[in-house]
Amino acid sequence: MDAMGDSEGHRIVSSTALWRGDRRPAQIVQVSQLEQDIERAPQQGESGPVAFDTDYIRWLEEHDKHINELRNAVKSHARDPELRRIADNVTAHYDEVFRMKGNAAKADVVHVLSGMWKTPAERCCMWIGGFRPSLLLKLLVNQLDPLSEQQVADFNNLQLSSHHAEVALSQGMEALQLSLGETLAMGSPFTESGNVATTYMCQMAMAMGKLMTLEDFLRQADSLRQLVLQQIYRILTTRQYARALLAINDYFSIFRVLSSIWLARPREQ
Repeated sequence: MDAMGDSEGHRIVSSTALWRGDRRPAQIVQVSQLEQDIERAPQQGESGPVAFDTDYIRWLEEHDKHINELRNAVKSHARDPELRRIADNVTAHYDEVFRMKGNAAKADVVHVLSGMWKTPAERCCMWIGGFRPSLLLKLLVNQLDPLSEQQVADFNNLQLSSHHAEVALSQGMEALQLSLGETLAMGSPFTESGNVATTYMCQMAMAMGKLMTLEDFLRQADSLRQLVLQQIYRILTTRQYARALLAINDYFSIFRVLSSIWLARPREQ
């Protein structure tokens, strides 16, 4: 669709110039050259998203191995030190995917936020490139019963603070999206007098600057996710934390199962 849009852009420039009898071929050439440069840029950066998607598939495979080891340890009533060691491996593996996302965002933050590396059902419930922490906390409170009064209070406080942070980030994202739309709606450079190429480049530069801000939002959202996982680790006992990790994994797995059912659904002819 992007390629089609840029192609339409070339036709609009040409037809508008001819219709108005515009005698500024040099400016038209400048805009065409700029658009060609823009078209080439995604092609040169395609290896970044593809590499991330491949690494994420490998990460999921390794994650399944860690979870299976943890599940077997819980079922066999392993001692706390052994259970903690395995649970720590799962936690470290989650830290790895956050690192991967951060690196991928530097190459193409839009791809990471789009969730194209996730299954369809997961994409429907994504919040700024990942899971919503407050929803995960609500899940765990229900799954880990019984909890002590102090643990319940800690979870409630953590859920409240997480919700407030989510609202602030969501409002910031909404404001950024609105600002980006307004920047692109300031007026078509192809219908204004003056230096067409300069106007176009300024408009694109402003829009690119706003898109680059997306990386900050993803970084803050992932930081919140990591912080919540760290606090869950602090609040729970070793055995409860192991159960929590299994509950989190099972919750995410449900989305992947739902996606498989969705993709295999009968289609109307």
